[in-house]
Amino acid sequence: MGLNLEISYEDLLFSLPFPSAILDPEGKIVNANQKFEDLLKTSLKFLKGREISEVFRCKNLSGAVKRTYAENIEVHGLRCKDFSVYLSPLFDSAIKRGVLFVARPVETSPFEEDISLFLKGLSHEIKNPLSGIKGAAKLILKLGSCDEELLQVIISEVNRIEKLLKNILSSFDFSNLTVKRVNINRVVGETFSPFQHLCREEGIKYFLLFDPSLPEVPLDVDKFKQALFNVIKNGIEALKKSRRKEIKIETGYSIRPSDFVFVKISDTGCGMDEETLKRYGMPFFTTKEKGTGLGTFIAREIVKGHGGELLVESSPGKGTTVTLLIPMKRKSWQEFS
Repeated sequence: MGLNLEISYEDLLFSLPFPSAILDPEGKIVNANQKFEDLLKTSLKFLKGREISEVFRCKNLSGAVKRTYAENIEVHGLRCKDFSVYLSPLFDSAIKRGVLFVARPVETSPFEEDISLFLKGLSHEIKNPLSGIKGAAKLILKLGSCDEELLQVIISEVNRIEKLLKNILSSFDFSNLTVKRVNINRVVGETFSPFQHLCREEGIKYFLLFDPSLPEVPLDVDKFKQALFNVIKNGIEALKKSRRKEIKIETGYSIRPSDFVFVKISDTGCGMDEETLKRYGMPFFTTKEKGTGLGTFIAREIVKGHGGELLVESSPGKGTTVTLLIPMKRKSWQEFS
């Protein structure tokens, strides 16, 4: 027995797992599901006809809705209080009827949940090099003369602190993106280029598989390169103790979700167990002796800032695959500021 595909807008709306509404071209509420009513603690009877920007009181929401309808674009990740808003033109066959509005709870950062977590991590990371500096200084005093090696330890540890603080000050602001449409294959190639010499020195085979048919995508090139650099660097470092040393970087069209392109970095390194995988991307979590645990966190936040997603697959002894998903057409909320 076949499925009945004559499904109404109401059926689809009420099947969505998030608070959702149908808006007219001016942003007025036409219909909404029960989750939307529960979220606002108001019945649809009183919500109909009201402007969505009035209901959510979100800066730039009204303009985003009108542009979504007029320009046939999707808006991905517009922040409204504790929700991330998604907008998409709503079509009935080839006729545009309005705008679909979906609100998803925003994943809170560990810093937002507990600022003490950030402070403890920062304290721990600064304490280690300070201990090295203190120990070297004491030895210099005890020796009564300057030892070049000890002075080098002090300089090295001070540089480590400076680098950590620089990362925190300059790399944690993902709200201000300078986006332009670029060839993502070229960006990936440029980011990997500095690693080619290292791969040859370390006996690492690398494979670059780029899809030449990819369109230009909206990127903040500098920030995206920063994210990609961190992921590639981790992949190469994971190969140090591996018998089979290979890293593969691919680009292509994503099937699920659609309208996205992917950059996939696969290594044949040590891989991660289930517990380590769960904590991947958490700030200050690292398995490296001299790591800060900020690289993967920064990479994930940059990709999210683009309206994309960073996915990780790994298992011990079988390597790791990190996939960066970037929207092809969607506009992030920053473009409406």
